Amino acid sequence: MSVENGALRNIARANEVFVCGGGHQGLSMAAHLALNGLNVSLWNRTAENIKEILDTGEIICNGIVNGVAKVAKVSSEISETISDFIMVATPSSAHKDVAKRLSPYVNKDTVIVLNPGRTFGAVEFAETLEENGVKEMPHIAETQTIVYTCRRNSKNGATIYALKNDVKIAALKSSDINYVMARMPECIYRYFKPVNSVAVTSLSNVGMVLHCAPVLMNIGWIETEKTDFKYYYDGISKSVAGFLEKIDKERLAVALSLGYSIDSTAEWMKDVYGVDGDNIYDCIRNNESYREIDAPPTIRCRYIMEDIPNGLVPIEHLAKCIDIETPTITTTIDMACQVLDIDFRSTGRKYSPEKLRMYL
Repeated sequence: MSVENGALRNIARANEVFVCGGGHQGLSMAAHLALNGLNVSLWNRTAENIKEILDTGEIICNGIVNGVAKVAKVSSEISETISDFIMVATPSSAHKDVAKRLSPYVNKDTVIVLNPGRTFGAVEFAETLEENGVKEMPHIAETQTIVYTCRRNSKNGATIYALKNDVKIAALKSSDINYVMARMPECIYRYFKPVNSVAVTSLSNVGMVLHCAPVLMNIGWIETEKTDFKYYYDGISKSVAGFLEKIDKERLAVALSLGYSIDSTAEWMKDVYGVDGDNIYDCIRNNESYREIDAPPTIRCRYIMEDIPNGLVPIEHLAKCIDIETPTITTTIDMACQVLDIDFRSTGRKYSPEKLRMYL
């Protein structure tokens, strides 16, 4: 999908970028953009979590991107960091709150990119803005996944292990993607692959495949204080990977029934990381970018708290609406609900095909 048409050639790429979120993704994105000469502002809901950056205005970045990034503005008050090009890099569980906080400041010229949207994040974001009085909708887009394979390594530092290629991006209003990409900063633009519907980015959410079940299957190791382990290399054995293949096939079946042919998780890894492999297990073992990723320190992590309600739950709900069986996805959700004593289905994103047709 090209953005090179006459009406857009004179639109300037954003020089000021507002990064929402001070976790793994937010710090990595803010550092990468700032080190490429952009005027970056950083916001996080909790000031304590970004105290060192507030004090110094710096993020120390290493890995494939190295340097001390100077952040122009840092605050826990959105009003102090707002700009007209917004990269939301919070977990998707915070999207409703971020949309509510942004609602007084956005307009029809604002660009908002959810990095990532997870499943139907752009739909939820737009509905929340509308509920909070926004009359003229901004240009809302979502990505399939975050561009960065990264980890926050200190209170003001991040390690970027990889920049992913061909990360799918779509706008809620499909024609808006041209404007979004015309404004996208050059240093990150080339890692995105525009597609024509947020159904593609949402149904291509591989986080729900790679994150939920391995955490649940490694609870004992995660909760022991005696050892640490590498999430992908140690936590996803052949048997665990076989279970993930079943989740993946159910996701693909739901997508196909809705009219979308999307990549399997193994195909996605081959595409964005350039690895070889016939299945999820082989692709993980051949992915050097995954080698140093530690397992989460608790099961109450975004791999569960985000990817169950904003990944598996919406897929299961859609499957029920179109009479498709998803036994492996249902088993994973059931286990998460029982282990954490949380009804994820009551809090998760649930959109019917009829509701989604209003947007897709």
